[in-house]
Amino acid sequence: MNCDEFLTVEDVSRKLHISAGTARNRLSRGEAMPPSIKVGRRRLFPEADFLAWLENYRCESQVLNSGGDFQ
Repeated sequence: MNCDEFLTVEDVSRKLHISAGTARNRLSRGEAMPPSIKVGRRRLFPEADFLAWLENYRCESQVLNSGGDFQ
């Protein structure tokens, strides 16, 4: 992987339409967020993992909205 395959907290928060502060709070509380790694003081999100997480999150949301049984 090279450097441009990672997203920052700011990048991810823009894509999720939340503030960077909200993203950091969710990470610190262990709430649902894409997989990430910590490099020094920075939190980086592998772009491929972010896209897979987002697709999975969308599928789960569709199940919930359709009245399906979500576990």
